Amino acid sequence: MTEENVRKMLALMGLARNAGRLAIGFSAVEQEVRGNRKVLVVAASDMGGSQKSKVNRFENLAGLIDDALTSEQMAEAFGRNKLAIVGLSDPGFVKGIKKLID
Repeated sequence: MTEENVRKMLALMGLARNAGRLAIGFSAVEQEVRGNRKVLVVAASDMGGSQKSKVNRFENLAGLIDDALTSEQMAEAFGRNKLAIVGLSDPGFVKGIKKLID
């Protein structure tokens, strides 16, 4: 993924956060998935193995992106010390991010 698309993806996720449409952190994402919503999961490329295996068991996802962002990029974008996973269930934001990775 190009640096420009990484910037755009982080910007879209920031908009989703401001709109209250972004689940931040493993527990929040897991809750969205279990809520029978189609969730696009964005996982850090350097996420730990145990969390990756849990993410791979999530069912009924709108998609999984696990090679576009590092945990450092995600944490910095959202003002956190650590962040390895976010989820989006809003169809508009999902479509916008999928468009960037194609």
